[in-house]
Amino acid sequence: MKEILLDKPSLSQYKSLGSYLQSFSDITQIDALYYSLSGVLVHHDHVYTDEQQIQLQLDIHEFINYTIFPVILDYKFSGFILCNSAKISQQRIKLSKDYITNIFEEVFDNESEHGVHTSVLNSLNTQEFNHINYLSILLKISPQYHNFDETNSNPVAEHLENDYTESFTSLKKANDYVVKNITKPLSLNEVSNRVYLSPSYLSRLFKKYLNITFIDYINHLKIAKAKELLALSTRPVNIIATDVGFSQTSYFTKTFKKMAGTTPSLFRRRHAATTKIFTIPHVVSWNEEDTVFDVSKRYFKDKKIDFFYQTANDFLYVNSIDGLTDSTENRGWLFTVDGNQPTESANQVEVDSIAEIQWIYTDLNRL
Repeated sequence: MKEILLDKPSLSQYKSLGSYLQSFSDITQIDALYYSLSGVLVHHDHVYTDEQQIQLQLDIHEFINYTIFPVILDYKFSGFILCNSAKISQQRIKLSKDYITNIFEEVFDNESEHGVHTSVLNSLNTQEFNHINYLSILLKISPQYHNFDETNSNPVAEHLENDYTESFTSLKKANDYVVKNITKPLSLNEVSNRVYLSPSYLSRLFKKYLNITFIDYINHLKIAKAKELLALSTRPVNIIATDVGFSQTSYFTKTFKKMAGTTPSLFRRRHAATTKIFTIPHVVSWNEEDTVFDVSKRYFKDKKIDFFYQTANDFLYVNSIDGLTDSTENRGWLFTVDGNQPTESANQVEVDSIAEIQWIYTDLNRL
């Protein structure tokens, strides 16, 4: 962990704040943390400055349940107090503001050699926090944004320059949330709220970084999951529609035919001999120059799944995945991108504008 080099607040003040916040949580049963604009997190009587450690403490999927209080120190916007309000009434959260204010006055006024003006503002609603996040993204990605004080470095800007831009980071969180919850009904509004972005801006980010619209991305992944269930189970089509988050079987069938080029029932008959399917969703870590082979190799390596291949005359042939190999019964692996089977080999198909890849182990003569 990197050393804290802050003139104000000091490390001792952060530690003292952590002790007070731990006592606050013990008494009120409200989990509280403080995140400063200088990139410091105080939580559970600990002070964190390492970005990875901070991310472990901040679960974005639970973040929507937090009440957020802006904090003013020395007449400057300093950071946020976040109180987990998932199981706490809003009345109790509002009453806790006075307690938190007293904590900051004790740490930064009474304990300081020179008194520091402290103030905890009223909590932000979701829309207000969305606007703050949206503005920060615009400033950081705008070519007109400059550091006007070249002599005094900005620790917040330095912290962000060493990481992805916030827009990319927010998209990654949205991307991860969609992949994790693909079997649930998902809307642009819901996902954007999860990462504190406006729906229109999140939609533009999907198009910019994944080269696909949000709704097409969702539908491709849902249909890919439906293909797995159709080929590998006997569940009725209407039940599978519900399993992948469609409220109406008719709309599911229409979407399936649009994405797969066939009906769910016909797809099931064609894939009666299929015994294994791996689905690889497009994630923001894919590079523009990646091929199906590149992302597949990384995916199976991360999952610790055996992935064997050979090449002949520049044509790459995958002959074994997870112990399933080509056989004399004409069983083998084929891959599809967004439901289509390319004629090129996996190392020749670029993936910059596709939603998903599927590796299918089946009887190749029956397709």
